[in-house]
Amino acid sequence: MNKYFALRKTNRMRTKMLTEKSQEQLKEVIAYLRSVTFDICGVEVVQSDLIDIAMRANEEGCELFQFITDAETFVNEVKPSMKPLRWPDFLIFEISVLCFWGYGVASLVMTPSILAVVPDFKIDVTLASLLQLCLCVLGFYYLYRSAMEKVGFPPRKHQVKAVAFTVLYILVLYEIGKLLRLALGSIVFVRIPVWPYTIANLLIGAFFLWLRFDRYGKDARLEERV
Repeated sequence: MNKYFALRKTNRMRTKMLTEKSQEQLKEVIAYLRSVTFDICGVEVVQSDLIDIAMRANEEGCELFQFITDAETFVNEVKPSMKPLRWPDFLIFEISVLCFWGYGVASLVMTPSILAVVPDFKIDVTLASLLQLCLCVLGFYYLYRSAMEKVGFPPRKHQVKAVAFTVLYILVLYEIGKLLRLALGSIVFVRIPVWPYTIANLLIGAFFLWLRFDRYGKDARLEERV
C-alpha cells in the first residue's frame, strides 16, 4: 500500500481517539499547514507527531494546546522545516487538478447537455486560451509564494488579506483573458471534438494524479511512520 495513504488513514483513525477539543485544535493547525505549504507528506508527519503529543496530554487530563499562543508557537517552529514549493511538484499538482477535474470531469458532466443543443460542438484550442492558461498557472504560483505562504496563524486573523489577493488574482486574469481573446482569439491551432477532448484530459489527469501520489508514497520521511 502507498505509504502516504497508509499514514493518512492511520492519522484519521488515531485522531478519533482524542478528546473533542484536541481534535478541533489539531484540525485547525493541520488545515493551516495544508493551506500555506505544498509539503503534503510533511503535514502528515507533523499530524502524526501532534497526535502522539495529544494522546499523552489527554491521558493527563489536558488538551493538545492549553492556549492559542501554544499552537502559534508550535506552528512558527514547524513551518520553516517544511519543504519549500518547487516547480516540478507545483506543475504535477496543477496538471492533475486542471486536466482531471477542471477539464475532464467538468466536460464529462456538461458534454451531454452541450451536444444536445450543438451536436457538432468542438473545442477550439486558440493562442489566446493557451496564453491565458500559462498566465493562470504562473500567476497562481507567484500568488501562492508571495501571499499564501506568508499567511500567519491563526489564519482567521488573515482571511481578509488572503481573500483580497485571491479576488484580485481572479479579476486580473479575467480582464487579461478578455484582452487576449479580442486580440488573438481568431488564431486557432486545432478544433477537437468534445468527447476525445474530455477523455484525453481524464487520462492525462489520471496519470498525473497517480504520479503525484506515487511521489508522496516514496517520501523518505514516511519510512519510520508506517
